Amino acid sequence: MPDLREVEVGTTVITAVPVADVLEKPEEGVPRTTQLLMGWPAQVLGMEADWLHIQAADGSPGWAKMDHFSLPPWPEQVSQIKIRRATAELYLIPGVTAKKLCTLFLGSQLYLLEQREEYLKVVVPRGGTAFVHKEDVKILESNQLTKQKEGVLATAGLFIGSPYLWGGMTVQGIDCSGLAYMAYFANGYQLPRNAEDQFKVGKPVDKADLQTGDLVFFSTIDPGPSHVGIYQGDGLFLNARTKQGVTITSLDDDFFACRYLGARRYFDF
Repeated sequence: MPDLREVEVGTTVITAVPVADVLEKPEEGVPRTTQLLMGWPAQVLGMEADWLHIQAADGSPGWAKMDHFSLPPWPEQVSQIKIRRATAELYLIPGVTAKKLCTLFLGSQLYLLEQREEYLKVVVPRGGTAFVHKEDVKILESNQLTKQKEGVLATAGLFIGSPYLWGGMTVQGIDCSGLAYMAYFANGYQLPRNAEDQFKVGKPVDKADLQTGDLVFFSTIDPGPSHVGIYQGDGLFLNARTKQGVTITSLDDDFFACRYLGARRYFDF
């Protein structure tokens, strides 16, 4: 594969590891802005030493390790698969534990080469092939995402019990806006990454008219939307909380009731 130090600004690169941290600055130990999953694209904005300055598909800029990315090794117009379970194993040889390459996470994307009885043969980002179980994926023809609003809440439910992680996007750790993002992304909707921007898009919804899957927002730190949850019905919402992790909370909760800011709907308009 070509050396990424030689690529031009504006080049699209692909995440080549199961999870790549995107940081505020090109150095270890600084705050994380988000995470990118295997197969997710990013645009190169610049580079410094072994770091790439990138912009994710959701618009988030930041810095990530150069060796976590590669140039796309596949043609654009081929069938794509997306991991639909919380985790899925990627194998060098189908089903052989000793030949497991890595664990992938919900939303990871790879390109399909061949369908077999139980497994799919896929292209991995740095070239070469691997196998993933059919039951762990959905197949997307010609990169067309099918929007499935009914699946948003079910997807969010896969994260219940996951720990809180600022900027996190997987069951290993996730934050409130990451939970909302992943629940929608896995079902064909592209939302902004952070709560403030999520609040800016979508259709305002009165509290009395909330429906399953609507996002509910709260002002918990500075004025404006700083926390988001996914409405479940019956006055309850799923959210990622700093100490509790992903849990179910009531809109009447003492902490949230007085901090409710509003709701947004992203379906059918």
